[in-house]
Amino acid sequence: MCKISASQIAVDGQAIGTALLDVAGLLKATDPSLATQLTAVANALIQVTSTWTSGSNVAILQDVENAVIAVLNLIPVTSPFAPFVAIAFAALNLLIANTQTQSQQTGDAVHDAHLLLTKAANLNTDSPWFGKAKIGHHWMRAPRKDFEAAWNSAVDANPSLGVKKLTV
Repeated sequence: MCKISASQIAVDGQAIGTALLDVAGLLKATDPSLATQLTAVANALIQVTSTWTSGSNVAILQDVENAVIAVLNLIPVTSPFAPFVAIAFAALNLLIANTQTQSQQTGDAVHDAHLLLTKAANLNTDSPWFGKAKIGHHWMRAPRKDFEAAWNSAVDANPSLGVKKLTV
């Protein structure tokens, strides 16, 4: 792991946004209003992370991330899609932590991973999704690959839901 780059933020945002769009598509049948809200914030996340650059105003990205969290908080923890929402929530916290700690990252793998995981563990603790899923983190692998592994494991465990596997 090295200091997060703008291209990594873009790829991470795309991965999380794509996963949320899949859940939104599945929610359309039972809660079209919530599906519309989730689609809007997922697309906003993809858009803002795709144009984010190193040193960009972190507040803009955080506003979108917080909007995503607010919509995720509207999805019942008892939803059949709960495993996926919990994983997306944990991945979003990692993305938020990465952007918030970018200026403190040194490029030293151990330092930066500790900084990232410490920050992520203390974000959005008031959400009903807090602590519902953990994304294992390997020191020398991008968090999005760990997100992909967690997501795809949940897909394998819940094949009848129709959630698509991720490739990031």
